[in-house]
Amino acid sequence: MREKGQIYNCPVDAVRMDSIRQLRLKKILCSAVIGIAALACGQDCGCAAPQAMSADVSTIAGNVAHANVDASLYLDYAAGMKAGVYRWLKSEDGTYYTLVFTDEKGQPVPGRETKINVGANNEERRPEGLPPMDGKAVPHLGGFPGGEQQGAVYQGVYMNANVTNLANQTMLIYVPAAYLKTDKAGNFIGIDHESVVGSYTADTAPIVYLNECGGWRSSSPRAVDTDYIKEGMVYVTAGARSRDAVDANGIHTGKAPTQMADLKSGIIALRANAAVLPGDKERIISVGTSGGGQMSSILGASGDMKEYYPFLYESGALGVTKNADGSYESAYPDHIYAAQMYCPIADIENADLAYAWWWVDLADKGGTYKGTLTAFDKRLQELSAEAFVGYLNGLKLKDGSGKALTLTGLRSGSYYDAVLQNISAALNAMAANSGFDIAEAYPDSAAWLRKESDGSFRVTDMAGFMVGTGLVSKRNKAIPGFDPMDKSAENDAFGLPEKDRVHFSRSVARILADNYEELSKLDGFDATAVENYIAEALKGNEAAIAEEQTKLLNATHILLGTDGLTAVHPAKYWRHRSGTADQHTSFSIGYNICLAAAAKGLNTDYHLVWDMEHGSREGTSTGTFIDWIKSICQ
Repeated sequence: MREKGQIYNCPVDAVRMDSIRQLRLKKILCSAVIGIAALACGQDCGCAAPQAMSADVSTIAGNVAHANVDASLYLDYAAGMKAGVYRWLKSEDGTYYTLVFTDEKGQPVPGRETKINVGANNEERRPEGLPPMDGKAVPHLGGFPGGEQQGAVYQGVYMNANVTNLANQTMLIYVPAAYLKTDKAGNFIGIDHESVVGSYTADTAPIVYLNECGGWRSSSPRAVDTDYIKEGMVYVTAGARSRDAVDANGIHTGKAPTQMADLKSGIIALRANAAVLPGDKERIISVGTSGGGQMSSILGASGDMKEYYPFLYESGALGVTKNADGSYESAYPDHIYAAQMYCPIADIENADLAYAWWWVDLADKGGTYKGTLTAFDKRLQELSAEAFVGYLNGLKLKDGSGKALTLTGLRSGSYYDAVLQNISAALNAMAANSGFDIAEAYPDSAAWLRKESDGSFRVTDMAGFMVGTGLVSKRNKAIPGFDPMDKSAENDAFGLPEKDRVHFSRSVARILADNYEELSKLDGFDATAVENYIAEALKGNEAAIAEEQTKLLNATHILLGTDGLTAVHPAKYWRHRSGTADQHTSFSIGYNICLAAAAKGLNTDYHLVWDMEHGSREGTSTGTFIDWIKSICQ
């Protein structure tokens, strides 16, 4: 039975706040957003609206209207099960259990599963095979764990207590059925510590922690991928508010780094409830694709960093408290064991420089976005590519042997050679694992592909590779593309909660400011757009807030210790997979994260996958995610 006065059911989200009130949520807390008057909540709840704050980290820590749930019931899963709020639901085939939220009759409450947005124009993009870039048949080797999601999606357990968007603040926990003990009626009575599934027990099973923040959009819990269950792993699909999360008042509730506040809240909840949840809480392995790959990288880089505690506190994470002196503490660690990144859209404030460097010499070879490239676009691309050279060299990256990786020009230097080697390795791995005939597939490739004396092939020219494989015609972004002139991309992930979109790329803004006179004379120059870009990204309170937000979500910089942030307890293991047919982001982005992790002394597994597009269908040519998990969890 539920305890008197507790919430019976909450299958709602922020667009139905009236329903939340009707369901006896204890109080509505209102707070001010920076630069505007304090908001009166209009409810007899005894809350006081806080004063406007200065531009520091606390400025962006969730200053929006929200509703509290009782942490002693909803974040204590044992108490929730005892009260009938949660129960373990057995799958129809009897192979796994799901911890679900229940209604007054004890029935699981249906959840809401949103689509993955990782492709061009935010459409779902998870190809069944590896489509050829140039019309040649390239085999799809299979082997990626499923994507085969089974069963209905229910409302899961709460991750934190301050709820603005229910669909994004719960998680679904799936465990092999053998790990749980139940009575004759099917009620949970404990964890079975002896049963073995695959190579694991309930105490040793790694926990796969999936986020679906593709396109930097909000994640909602998804159906189970049974490939993990069959291996004996615990599988968790976590929600997270991001750029598209808005409450009933039109206030953005997912501004960065809210994604981390929610995902870290889930990690904390798993540890806090270890007594009733199977799985090794020191073997939590995050995984995500595209924007989700970015979030996985931050989970890996930012373990136990106190800079995130204000945001965890605002979100109502379990055990995070604020002291009288304004400092914060957490009763539970939020670090993870390993991070899997598929084509991460990361280093977002410098991603446009990397993208420009990738496409800089292709403007006259079909490398345009939607068939157009004005004189202004072309020159901005050239300037951005040149700026990337300086930015990359400033990172002071090294390869595994300690050799400095630098650019001596746009298409020269040890870093450029290393990127070509990564592409070559992907091609040779595909041939070695599938019998794919490289010479037959690319007969007219002398300008970019060379056969070595040992029979392997070497990619010798970036532009030639992109033209020769057909990638050049599939350009996905304008210049700039992550922070475009019209603010149509990830711009709504940053800035103040009450503002829809802002410019955030300081690197692009500096180029525009430093070269204003030259650029202003070119066809396609829009003075109003350029001046607005410069002002928003470089000047004033909003620019300072956006800068802080991007710093908190930059795994490369955190691992390298730049931007004033230093990794405290980073993930021990890192794995990256992007495709050589990925037109969404430069190959350099994921590579730099892994180089930064290696520089920190962490174990890295970096590979490109030949002809894989933007997504996670990696096949087996460079191993599989599941096999990697097994190798690091012996």
